[in-house]
Amino acid sequence: MRFLFTALVILAVTPALAAPFDDGMRALQAGKFVDARGIFNPLATTGNAQAQFMLGVMHENGLGTAKDSQAAAAWYRKAATAGLASAQYNLGIFYQLGRGVPADPTQALKFHRMAAMQGHNRSQNNLGTMYYLGAGVARDTIEAWKWFTLAQNGLQGDAHDIARKNIAAIERELSADELAEAKRRATAWKPR
Repeated sequence: MRFLFTALVILAVTPALAAPFDDGMRALQAGKFVDARGIFNPLATTGNAQAQFMLGVMHENGLGTAKDSQAAAAWYRKAATAGLASAQYNLGIFYQLGRGVPADPTQALKFHRMAAMQGHNRSQNNLGTMYYLGAGVARDTIEAWKWFTLAQNGLQGDAHDIARKNIAAIERELSADELAEAKRRATAWKPR
């Protein structure tokens, strides 16, 4: 959760909304969950994606409200639709696990791809897994290698090591031409 707070603090917020959002983050970090929710709610209802995301986090974890996966998914969807990569990732996970929404690998792939295209490393890693397994998409080891390779550059610790091992395992399945194509795709990829 500490990573989540750090990541959110560095998100760009419009100047007019920065002070209230920052107040909400301070309240959340201080454990004043009801106060935080009271600050985030009006921001979220007027379209602030970061506040929508935070309400999703609060509903998912039962912070200042009862745990409610459906409400969390609804807030994540609003923030994901607004283009927030962290919300797209969380919604992708919800669709993978059937948490608050019906399990749907096609929808999971859609939201992970949206976040991955913005450079979200955990979504890139999940996308690699989905391409490797053929979950929600036709199995494609070249795409799997590409996404694992892109993901590993931003992952740390065990996640980085696992991505590296996945890359090595996939390389044993690829021909020299397929590996060259995978490397070309990874090199050509640019975040949107």
